[in-house]
Amino acid sequence: MDALQPYILPLKGLGTGNHQFTFAVDSDFFAAFPDSPVQQAEVQLTLDLDKRPNLLVLDFGYYGWVEEKCDRCLPQIQLPVEGANQLLVKFGEPEEENENEDVVYIPVETAVWSVAQFAYEYILLGIPMIKACEEVSDTCDQEMLSYLEGKENSEEERHNPLRDALKNWKQPDN
Repeated sequence: MDALQPYILPLKGLGTGNHQFTFAVDSDFFAAFPDSPVQQAEVQLTLDLDKRPNLLVLDFGYYGWVEEKCDRCLPQIQLPVEGANQLLVKFGEPEEENENEDVVYIPVETAVWSVAQFAYEYILLGIPMIKACEEVSDTCDQEMLSYLEGKENSEEERHNPLRDALKNWKQPDN
């Protein structure tokens, strides 16, 4: 089965009013997107859809974890993600050049419509910019941090003749 199939909403079959959908976003979902930075994940996504005659109001809410590398000490960690986003979907053609990313226009005769791309983008936007072990545990791997800081290689670097020659090198005056 296609991993994105559950994210196709039957718009013609829905009556006016509120509807709720629940999705389990996992690794198969992210694998359906080429070059996805997320390989492993477990995220619960709820979609509250308010269908009106010429408008859909979609409220996305999600929580769970995605597997990422710690930016400091490099092991894989299960980074918590959560967030909420709202998307407005209007039926018809855009009146003018629309630069609002939270408003999408679809043809009036649309019978089914996929929310997979929006769910994917919202979850990726929920990933913190700095991914660190402190988000999921107490501290980073101190052995790796000391290696990256160069404490273990400092003796070797002090006696490197190439490094010493570069330190003493000066640019000629123009």
